[in-house]
Amino acid sequence: MIPLLILSPLILLAALGAVWKARPVHAALLLALALALIAVLYLTMGAEFIGLVQFMVYVGGVAILIVFALLITRPGDEAAEIGRRPRAVAWGLACVAPVSGMLLYAFSKGLPPEVAEVSIPVLPVNAVGQELFTNAVPAVLAVGVLLTAVLIGAALFARDPGNKPEPPASR
Repeated sequence: MIPLLILSPLILLAALGAVWKARPVHAALLLALALALIAVLYLTMGAEFIGLVQFMVYVGGVAILIVFALLITRPGDEAAEIGRRPRAVAWGLACVAPVSGMLLYAFSKGLPPEVAEVSIPVLPVNAVGQELFTNAVPAVLAVGVLLTAVLIGAALFARDPGNKPEPPASR
């Protein structure tokens, strides 16, 4: 209970910072921090597998890919994004209110008795690791190649064909 009380406000602040920052690199780094804190929360709650998957997939893969994709693209206009912020906040709150209401209603009802009695089999982390790196190696390599292709595609889309580099001045 104590890790939840300590990490929850930090996760919330990092997530709000990721949404609120105008600079995409800062937002991506705050997103990576929020995802890492969620992984730490999983680990402190005893869910080692999901915590390690959270670190490897989301923090190690997705967040770093976002940061690198942002670093190779041309800088955007943060002033235009800041001008759209009040309207975006209104739309965001309009979307959050019904979802929050449904979640509060679902939590107040609780789990039905037949769902609460289901036992979930325990799968050790080392068995999952052995499965991933013995039988699922082609899938893991395919995901790596796919993420590399996405990064190269982002770089190609980010190029500005109108701005050609100037040749060096001759002396």
